[in-house]
Amino acid sequence: MSSITYKSLEARRFGVVNQPVNINNNSTLTSVTSEEDTLRIGFVFSCNYEPNVAVIRIEGEMDMKEEKDVVSKVVSSWKESQQKNVPNDIAERIHNSILSNCIVEATILARDINLPAPLPAPHVSLGKADSPDKMERATRVDTQSYIR
Repeated sequence: MSSITYKSLEARRFGVVNQPVNINNNSTLTSVTSEEDTLRIGFVFSCNYEPNVAVIRIEGEMDMKEEKDVVSKVVSSWKESQQKNVPNDIAERIHNSILSNCIVEATILARDINLPAPLPAPHVSLGKADSPDKMERATRVDTQSYIR
């Protein structure tokens, strides 16, 4: 079970959308801490409309209830990697939860400033961490871009 609290919502349009735009959705973890059986995860979610038409940025925190051993594993992985990585199995759940919640808010913000909706909602699937490049994806996920 998880809950998300937004700290900052930003939507900026830099020009008129009079051509197809490429929309890139991205989520990045900024902090991982714990309280007993709860992970507290700071994040930034962004939608970039290219070519440099607009940006939507959402900062927030997510609380996830987990078993104590999972919580300690995730926090120690985060600390040992110098705030870059969490285990892939939990990273998928974290990023998918962030994406599914933030895409709704981003769609409302896009409507408010007359932008195409950043849909369809992306889904994160991480492979096993065989290399450092794959481990880095546990912290930052650039989902597939698409043209609207």
